[in-house]
Parts: sequence; structure tokens; C-alpha cells
Amino acid sequence: MKYEKGIEMKIAATILALGGAAAVSLAGVNTTVIDFEDGLTHNWTGPQGFGGGTAIDPTGGVGGGAGFRTQFNDFGIDFSNNARDAFTGDYTQYDQVTLSVDLKIDQIGPLEQGITRPFMVELRSFGLGDPGTPWASVYFLFDWVGDNSFNGFSTFSATIDTNATELPIGWGGNGSFDPDTFEPALPRGVTVADILANVDEVAFSTFLPGYFFTADQYDMTLDNITISTFTVPAPSTLALIGFSGLVGTRRRR
Repeated sequence: MKYEKGIEMKIAATILALGGAAAVSLAGVNTTVIDFEDGLTHNWTGPQGFGGGTAIDPTGGVGGGAGFRTQFNDFGIDFSNNARDAFTGDYTQYDQVTLSVDLKIDQIGPLEQGITRPFMVELRSFGLGDPGTPWASVYFLFDWVGDNSFNGFSTFSATIDTNATELPIGWGGNGSFDPDTFEPALPRGVTVADILANVDEVAFSTFLPGYFFTADQYDMTLDNITISTFTVPAPSTLALIGFSGLVGTRRRR
């Protein structure tokens, strides 16, 4: 993974629990956490159909709480949210946005084989992709993960500078392709700012642009899906803030 210095607010905050979601707001930071403890998906969807399904597992989440689990056979897995809620909309109204999720892998591929697949977060804007493509997007590859990558849950996090005019370090663009390398790229005339001003869908996915895989069995659980928005506070507030952080992180729980 690639890292870049970012900003993390280190201020004591009071958490307001909202069933399966929690919201935190203090001095320019607003955080929403979806933990599924109320039995609701809060607009998040996973694969459903002939290959299996996705549902809330009441005891499969972090610490034995609820989690959002998919057991599905397909070419990849896509957990997404395209509702108009805290995870979508105009990111450019903030100075920085951080998305994070807890992930547990029980299986990818045949049992005991332990193959790996990419795991990323993608911010999608419908209608901005080249003809025939459903969206244009920016995405961050957390890591390649598999059923032998770790035991239990790990936390993955990515931060994007919403004032960026070029793709930030570690982020890629999709919706078109480079005519020379044929690698994924933003469509001609579409900028990072265009995507961030109209985020129609957020996804945690194994469908890394530019890669194709065989169909395999997936057993994955998400928990604590989180978005934190940061707005630079007034100068008088800056004295209260400590600055540190990473653009992308992974840690064991």
C-alpha cells in the first residue's frame, strides 16, 4: 500500500448511538458508523441471487455483535450504498473524507486453498463514464486479501483530500481507459472534483478495475462501515487539534 501524510482530529467526542448507526460531530468532524446492531442494513446491499446471498449475521460481527455477511459464488463481491445518506452526495463541501470498514474473510476460493483477491473502496458517479460504462469513479486499493491473510477482523481505512485537482497518491480513476496502456483511467474531461462533487454510490469491492478473475466461493463479513468528514475549523479552534494520520491504513482488531 501507499501512504501519505493526512490529518486526523484527535479530540474527545461524545457518541450519539442511533440503533445500528452512530454519529459523532465536534469541531469540524462528523462521523457516521453503521454497525448493524439494530438488524437493519442502512441502505447497504450485497450480492443476492443464484450464487448465494447477503444478510445480517446477528453474531458474526466484531466482538460477537452483528455483521453484514455474504456467502456467494461469483467473479467478485460488491457491497454498495447508492442511497442519499451520509455516505453519498457532495464530498467537496468538506476538506477531507475518510472511509473505513472492518472486514473478516472466512473463505475465498476452494477451502484450504487460500487464494487472494483485491479489496478496495470506490466512489462512483453515474453518467460520467464513457458510453457503455455505468459510472466514472475514483478508487483506493486497500490490499490483496484471502482466507489465509488474517484471522478475525481487520480494519481498512482510506482518506481522500477533496480539494485535490489530480488523483491523490494511492487513488486510481475508472470510467475509461488509457489508449496507450489500456489501463483504467478517468474519462476525458472528467476530473477528480467532478466525481467527488457527485458521489452517487460508495462500494467496498473486489472488482478492481483492469483485473478479471474466475468465479469463486466468497464468505466475507463487513462491520462498522464508517465515514468521517473533516472541515478545517476556525483559527481559534486549531490550537485544540493534533495533526497526524495516514491516507490508507490496515490494522488487526
